[in-house]
Formats: sequence, C-alpha cells, structure tokens
Amino acid sequence: MFEIEDTTATSSADELWRSHADELLRFATVLVGPTDAHDIVVEAFLRSAESMAPGGVTNQRAYLFRAVVNHAHDLRRSRERRWARDLAAIGPASTAAPDTFIDVRRAVAGLSVQQRAVVYFAYWEDLPERSIADLLQVAPGTVRRHLVRARFNLRKALR
Repeated sequence: MFEIEDTTATSSADELWRSHADELLRFATVLVGPTDAHDIVVEAFLRSAESMAPGGVTNQRAYLFRAVVNHAHDLRRSRERRWARDLAAIGPASTAAPDTFIDVRRAVAGLSVQQRAVVYFAYWEDLPERSIADLLQVAPGTVRRHLVRARFNLRKALR
C-alpha cells in the first residue's frame, strides 16, 4: 500500500550533498570540463549513496572524490572509444600541420584523468602529496609519479 520513507537517510544524504557538492563540482570541472562536471558529480554521488550509509565509509569526502575520479575516467574511456570508431570510419588521418598555439587548457585536457586530478589538488587546492594521496585513496608514491608525468607532459605540450 503505502511506503514509509526513511527521512533520516534522506536528510543525511542532503547534508552530505550540501557539504561537498561545491568542491566536487570544482574538481569535476577540472577533470572533465564545465559541460559534464555536474553530471559526473551527480552520478558519482548517486552511485555512492548506498555505501555512504552510516558506518559504511569512514572518510566520506575522500570516497566521493574517488568516485568522481572513477566516473571521469569512465567518461574519458567512453569518448576515446567513440573517437576511435569515428576516426576509423572516416579513413586515414590527414597530414595537416598541428596547431602550434596550444593553450594551457588544451595541454591540461591532454593529461590523463589521474594526472589532472593530482595537478588540480597540488596547484589549485595547494595540498601536499600526503593529503592528495589520502583524498584519492592512493599511495603517496602514486601521487608523486602522476605529478612528475603531468609536469613532463605539460612542458612538452607548451613548448
């Protein structure tokens, strides 16, 4: 007949959204751009909701950041597969000269999702490697490796 809604779960989810949505949206914007950022955050939040029940996750903020990274990575892989199919359908690549004026946004967009995430936290949020590792739930050495590779790729792209 009638279902009784659990208002405590709804209110805690609302509080969780209110407390983390802004920073997750800024982070997702760096990873996937402003067009897809909101969708990525909402999807990550909805998929994570069951695990976020009280007693389920100890660091909810880190869990949500990691979920955003995972969904951004899924989106990038999906687009790369689509681009590969489209390029294969139109034939061999053209020999046109590449654009010599590459801006910073394009260079950052060329980084992997993991590298963009680490660059965001290191340069925009000014976090130390240990804090970045805690947020992304990876080892500090992984953060260091992604930063080194990101800097190398950015230097190469911006020459």
